[in-house]
Amino acid sequence: MEKTKVEIAIFFCTHLRERVQGVLKASGGSGVGRFRPVSLPCSGKLEVFQLTRALETGADGVALFGCPEGACRYLTGSSRARGRVGHTGRILEEIGLGKDRVRRFVMENRPEEDLWQDFSGWVERVRAIDRRGKNPEGQVSGSPRG
Repeated sequence: MEKTKVEIAIFFCTHLRERVQGVLKASGGSGVGRFRPVSLPCSGKLEVFQLTRALETGADGVALFGCPEGACRYLTGSSRARGRVGHTGRILEEIGLGKDRVRRFVMENRPEEDLWQDFSGWVERVRAIDRRGKNPEGQVSGSPRG
């Protein structure tokens, strides 16, 4: 059974607030789902327990918007965030929820429209995953991501 709307927890670096808000405004009338944005001082401050806690409290997916590696104001924040999102994905896969429920989006210098297309495509994949971590064809989710 496919859900019509999904709930997405969105963590983002506070230095990217305006760009993330622009992406979320683009989604305003799309009916994609409900977003729970949470600002962080740096994406590297996000811990694995925060990602899993968001899922425990009802989010269908968790997105992290962060700076490109090498462009982080705190030097290693972006690489820490990449590692923690990857680790969380492995945990979710191991327990059968599917690693596609968590995704990191890098806020590179590209149009918000392109970022929105990437984000909305991921939201559609999350929507297709049922609560057991399987896609509509009954296979455990696990498509590659960047």
